[in-house]
Amino acid sequence: MKAIYCLAASAIALAGCSYSSSGPANNRSIERAGLIASGNVDTTGSAEYSGMFVDAHGRIDRDLSLAGANVVSDAQVGGDLNIEGARIRFTGRVEGDTEIAGATMYIDGHFGGRLEVAGVRATIDGDILGELDAMGARMILQGRFAQPVSVVGSGGEGRNGRVIVSGILEQGGYICARHVDFRRDAESRGPLMVIAEEQPDWDGAIEFEPLGSRDCDRIRRG
Repeated sequence: MKAIYCLAASAIALAGCSYSSSGPANNRSIERAGLIASGNVDTTGSAEYSGMFVDAHGRIDRDLSLAGANVVSDAQVGGDLNIEGARIRFTGRVEGDTEIAGATMYIDGHFGGRLEVAGVRATIDGDILGELDAMGARMILQGRFAQPVSVVGSGGEGRNGRVIVSGILEQGGYICARHVDFRRDAESRGPLMVIAEEQPDWDGAIEFEPLGSRDCDRIRRG
């Protein structure tokens, strides 16, 4: 997704510097672009926001794309969601698939399809009905995950990062990181494979494999 920036003499005047709406009434799409791309929309089509600061709310019947340095949204999305940014906070509802890439992320909502997350630090909460595929230096799983999860630690000098689980893994899954921690309220109700430097101190059932000198993102599964 490409970010679009508007030119103006004053930075103050850039707030909401462009807005466009296109398509028939039963499939109308919205675009907002500028240093500050903000607004509450209700559209039967798709929507796209891009700028330095993005603040998107409302109901979008089809797909929503957000790109910015700081992205905040609690939108209700009938299709797919795509977010790219440095600092991201999403607390809405998505019926389709979701892809989020950023540095620091807080994700708490309803996700009806597959959720893909890539970044440095991410907290993932809410109801995730599809599979989770996450990669980052520090991943915190707080929500309810209805399908198997796949979480890979990476980044920085620690390379394989840290994963903290305090939510419910309904179907188990796969976690690889240098450090894997399970909090007291964590649950796994399906087969769970953990690859880490040390076996987690946890009463739940896991299949454990020492990480050794390997990198998680280079381990071939299956």
